[in-house]
Amino acid sequence: MRVLVVYNKDFSKVIYQRNPTKEIYSEKTVFRIKSALERAGHYVEVADGNMEIIDRLKVFFRRGKGIVFNLSYGIQGESRYSHIPSILEMLGVPYTGSTPEGHAVALDKALTKIAVQYYGIKTPDFMVFKSPEKLEDIKLPVIVKPRREALSLGVKVAKTKEELKKAVREITDIFGQEALVEKFIRGREFSVALIGNGKDLTALPVLEFDLGGNPEAIQTTFLKRHRPIRKICPAEIPENTAKKMQEISKRVFNILELRDYARVDLRMDESGEIYFLEINSQASLGETGSFIHSARAAGMDFDQTVIKILDAAVKRYQELWEEYDGFEQD
Repeated sequence: MRVLVVYNKDFSKVIYQRNPTKEIYSEKTVFRIKSALERAGHYVEVADGNMEIIDRLKVFFRRGKGIVFNLSYGIQGESRYSHIPSILEMLGVPYTGSTPEGHAVALDKALTKIAVQYYGIKTPDFMVFKSPEKLEDIKLPVIVKPRREALSLGVKVAKTKEELKKAVREITDIFGQEALVEKFIRGREFSVALIGNGKDLTALPVLEFDLGGNPEAIQTTFLKRHRPIRKICPAEIPENTAKKMQEISKRVFNILELRDYARVDLRMDESGEIYFLEINSQASLGETGSFIHSARAAGMDFDQTVIKILDAAVKRYQELWEEYDGFEQD
């Protein structure tokens, strides 16, 4: 199959540059994904998801049918995960991953929490602020984070009113968006990786982030990038607890109508209550990330994980699936 891998490299190729995202794929990871696809027998090219992408798509698909393996986080702006999928939807091009709508809601932590609360899934109580004013009624401690970011960017624990005001001010100034302030859950932190769709949706083994037994510890961007926390997978928890976490994760995936793959973050308090934190609809496939770590615990190597995601996407396009000789198909 012909596959065009799309990611973001040159952030200058926009008409006006406004606060570009700090979330990017390394070229090393993009090359590993390209190589995995090629080893499976696919013809693969790589393209940059900027203002020139439509011309590149026209050239690539003029030569035959195929699919986009979407690794684009978007360059800037609200709903940035949706930018490339929106273009692909307009052009009628098949692609991996969630729809523009799914990405937009999942990236918006407040909208996601409202949606899961409606369906009875526990998530920490929260409020959204545009400025550090009128914060007097907030019960501390709290987690403060940008409303529409990933990688734990800007995340802080605030234990005093002064820390809370400073955190909200920094988020609104640095990220140019609202601050999500939510109740801090003392306890342990987990993630669940998901692959597939519908009846084929599979939850991989639950992964725990080793916080050293400190119920007040959290993951930060610095730790993720420079000093990764040890990952325990499968998590050392009772089987029924792991199954509950996997079911919650699958429910959130389906509530938001996501596609192909995602990663859910959860927190379990000291009494064993499980809380949904957020879902990443464009989960990182970086070699040291939690998604690939969970896949290995499920018995899949890197190549198999990439092909499994491609399979999930191709199955959604009948005209491609009928001709496809993929990893799963008989």
